Amino acid sequence: MKTRKEFLEAVMKMAELKDLEQADHAARAVISLTKLIIGDELSQKIAEVSPSDLRQGWESIRAAQEDDFERDDRLFETGETDGELERERQWKITSES
Repeated sequence: MKTRKEFLEAVMKMAELKDLEQADHAARAVISLTKLIIGDELSQKIAEVSPSDLRQGWESIRAAQEDDFERDDRLFETGETDGELERERQWKITSES
């Protein structure tokens, strides 16, 4: 596999997703988490041995941050997004004034 499209097509097929856009979102999430786990040094080594098109994609994705996990845990537990929580916070501030 030498191109991003080939990679995304494989992700789409393996994950039984409906299109390349879903495959792209899934791949970005997994790569971001993988980069967090393996660290910068190993991430750079992977980039160095990857074909050019895949290397560019790999390098364009930032490693997940610990606060990403906190946000995702909150979304999973409460179903609330950052925007909903901010609106609720603003409403409380306004109603308390």
